[in-house]
Amino acid sequence: MTSITTPEAFASTNFDFLIAGGGTAGLVLANRLTEIPTVSVGVIEAGEDLTNDTKVLTPLYMFDMPGDLKYDWNFSSEPQEALEGLRVLQNRGKMLGGSSGINFMQFTFASRVDLDDWEVLGNTGWNYDSMAPYYRKFENFQGARPEQESVGLNSFVNENVHGYGGPINASFSPGYTPVQAAWPETMANMGLAPNGDPRDGVSLGGYTNPMVMTRGTSQRSFAGNSYWKPFATRPNLHTITGALVNNIIFSSDRTGDLVATGLNFTANNQSFIANASREVIISGGTMKSPQMLELSGIGDAKLLESFGIETLIDNPNVGENLQDHPQCGVPFVPADGELTFDDVYNENRTAFWTRLYQENGTGLLAGGVSQTAQLSWHQILTPEQQNRPQELVARYYNGSAEGLRPGVKAQLDLTAKKLVDPNESAVQTGGSAGGGRPIPGQENKRGNVGGFVTHAFSRGYIHIQSSDPNDDPKFDPRYLSHPLDYEVLADLQFFNARAGATPPLSNHFKGNGTVLSPPFTVINETTVRDLINKLFITGWHVVGSVPMMPRDQGGVLDPRLMVYGTKNVRVIDASIVPLHVRGNTVSLTYAIAEKGADIVKADMGIMNGTVTGPTGGSSQAFTGAATKSRSANWLMLMVMVWMAAVVLV
Repeated sequence: MTSITTPEAFASTNFDFLIAGGGTAGLVLANRLTEIPTVSVGVIEAGEDLTNDTKVLTPLYMFDMPGDLKYDWNFSSEPQEALEGLRVLQNRGKMLGGSSGINFMQFTFASRVDLDDWEVLGNTGWNYDSMAPYYRKFENFQGARPEQESVGLNSFVNENVHGYGGPINASFSPGYTPVQAAWPETMANMGLAPNGDPRDGVSLGGYTNPMVMTRGTSQRSFAGNSYWKPFATRPNLHTITGALVNNIIFSSDRTGDLVATGLNFTANNQSFIANASREVIISGGTMKSPQMLELSGIGDAKLLESFGIETLIDNPNVGENLQDHPQCGVPFVPADGELTFDDVYNENRTAFWTRLYQENGTGLLAGGVSQTAQLSWHQILTPEQQNRPQELVARYYNGSAEGLRPGVKAQLDLTAKKLVDPNESAVQTGGSAGGGRPIPGQENKRGNVGGFVTHAFSRGYIHIQSSDPNDDPKFDPRYLSHPLDYEVLADLQFFNARAGATPPLSNHFKGNGTVLSPPFTVINETTVRDLINKLFITGWHVVGSVPMMPRDQGGVLDPRLMVYGTKNVRVIDASIVPLHVRGNTVSLTYAIAEKGADIVKADMGIMNGTVTGPTGGSSQAFTGAATKSRSANWLMLMVMVWMAAVVLV
C-alpha cells in the first residue's frame, strides 16, 4: 500500500476527518486519530514528502532551506513602520511536517505562568498542569552521548519533567563550535548559570539546550519522519501532497451553526472536493489557517465582501492577535583561526565534515542552534538599572483599553506582570559562529550573540488580500509598534555586547569581543537603534492569528478548539495561542496538537479505543498516555495491537 494517494482516489474516499495541512500539528492529529482503526482520516498538504531529504535531515543544513521554495513558503511582511520600512521574511515549512522540517531545531519550553495565563484569559482546562502530560507524550528524551556526559551537558537535566517513548527524539548535539562550547561557562561567569531544568516551567539561566535530533545518527526528528512516516501506510490514513486547500464546504442548510461537509482543493491544476462525515480540522499554521477560514466565509464581513466572498460567519477576530518574538543580535568577528560553521562550505573541507557526519553523526554538520539562555529583564540589566523594568512599564503601559481590540488589555496586563517579574523570562538569547553558505571573501567572519523578546506587546494581523488561494495573505506583524518591545530588545543588545566581551566567549572573538562586523563599531544608546533597524529578523515564532478565547474577548475558537458558529470545524495548530510564551514554538505546537487530538477523541466518545458516539467528554480521559516513566504505555500497546491486526489481514 502506498502512503501518498492520487487526487482522484482521495476525492472518491469518504473520510471521518479531513485535515487541511500536513504540517507539524496536522501530522500529530493524523497519527493520533488513526490509532483508532475504524476512523478514516484524510490529510491535504501543499508541500511534498521530504522525509528522506538530506537538507531536511542534516542539522546544519537548516540554514540552507529558508528562502528555497522547495522547502519554504517564504512569506514576507508589509513594510514595518518601526523598522524604517523593512520587510521581514517569515519562513514557514512547506512539506509534510511543516516548519518542524525547516526550523532551527532548538528544544525549549513555555513557562508555568505562560500556560496558566491561557486559562486566566477564559480558556478553561488550558494551563500548565493540563499541558504538561502532552509535553511528555510527544517527547523521547535521549540526553547526551556517553562521551558528552563528562562535560556536564546533563548537569541541569531533571529527568522527571521529560517524556520518554514519544515520537520526537530530543538529545544534545555533538557538533559545537568553540564559540558555542564557551557559552555555558560565560553565562556562569556572568552569574547566569541555569537554576534548574528549563523544562520545569520556572528555571532561568544560560545552558546548552537539547535539539530535536536522534542521538547517534544526529538526524532531525520532526513530525514528518516521526509522526507520519512510520505510520503512513495505515489503511485508514490517506495523504495527498502538492494539493492546496481552497475552502471549506458547508452544508446548504444554514439554520443554526454551520456544518462542514468537506474541503475544496486543487491539485495538478484541477479542482476536487473531499468529503468528511465527522469534522474538518484546519491545521495550516499561523500563516495559513486564517486565510483558509476567510476564503471559506469566516471572518470580518467587510473584508470578505470586498473580495466577493459570501460571509457565513462574521467574526472580525479572524487573522488578528498575531504575535511573534522580535529578534536582533550583535555581530562579532571571530578570532583569527577560529573554527566556525563556515568550514563546512570550504571546498577543501566539505568532504571531511560529510564523512564524519555520515560515519558517526558527529562534527559540524551535526551542529546548529544549541546554546541559549532564558533571562528576565532584570537579569540582562546592570546593577544600576534594576528599577528600569518597573519604570518603563509604568511609563509606556497605563492599563488602559483605549485603542485596543477586545481582549488585548487582559493580555497586556498579564504581559506587563511578567516583564517586571525577576523570575519570568523576558528574553531568550545565545551565541554562535557562522551558519549557512558564507559570501565569498567573508568566510569565518560571522560571529553573533543574539536573541529575541519573549513577551511582546505589539499585535499584528494576517488577512487575505484576494479571493485566490494561491495568493499569499497580507502579513503585518507590526514589529516594535509598542515602545516596550523596542526598549527590551535594545536592552538585550547591550547585554549581548557584554556577553561577547566576557570570558571565555570573548576569547573566541577578535579583540576579546571588542571588534564588531562593519559598519558597526560600538553598541551604545546612539547606535543601537541603527543596529536594530539593519539587523532585525523574526523569531520565526508567529502565533495567535486564530485565537482560542471568548468570542467577545477577541476569540475565534472555544476551549474545545471549535470555530464559533460551526458544529464541526476545529483549528488545531500554533494559531490558536491566545498569548505568546517563552521558548521556541515547536514544542508548544506538538503539545497543543497532542491535547487537541485527545479533545477530538473525547468529543467523539472514544473510550479505550472504542468509538461510542459523541459525548462531549473531558480531554483528560487520555492523559494517562502521557507517562513520566520510560516504561511502555498503553499507546505503545495499542500501536502493537494495530500493527498485528494489519499483518493478520
